[in-house]
Amino acid sequence: MQIIHNFDISPREYHERGTLNNFPIINICPCCSYPNRLIRHGFYWKHAVFFHQYFRIPILRFRCLSCGKTFSILPDFLLPYFQHSLEFVLECLREYFLKCTSRVYHQLLQFYRKRFLRNLNMISAFFRDKGYMGIVPEKNKAIKLLEMIGAFPKAKTLAKRFYDHFNRNFMAN
Repeated sequence: MQIIHNFDISPREYHERGTLNNFPIINICPCCSYPNRLIRHGFYWKHAVFFHQYFRIPILRFRCLSCGKTFSILPDFLLPYFQHSLEFVLECLREYFLKCTSRVYHQLLQFYRKRFLRNLNMISAFFRDKGYMGIVPEKNKAIKLLEMIGAFPKAKTLAKRFYDHFNRNFMAN
């Protein structure tokens, strides 16, 4: 399981700090609710790809002493199970739906497009749950939802809030 955490630093700074980042302390197991501090269980390295930058960053793992499950702390600028950053994925989708252009390979763009379209109803439900009362027209639903995502103060906060609300990534399969 991955827990999305806002480190309040840039990806470059996260990369430069490496394993010395200010990682959170988890005092309760998200799986079994064991009320004791989870122990650190090492790091694994993940690729973080942006448009003009590439980083290899450490991801901290925790293990629960009660149920034995492991959890990792993922920075909020990444999406679970994706190498490309949240910013990269959203920009690819915006270019495709709003400008009908692309800077990425066709296969990668189609992968993002299909995932996004498959999750449109859940993204729409998220905005309704958060108080949006407007009507999202079916014809331009993807475009309207991308604009709403862009209207958030930071797309990173949307990804984390969506994950906290539904316990899954908005680009999940």
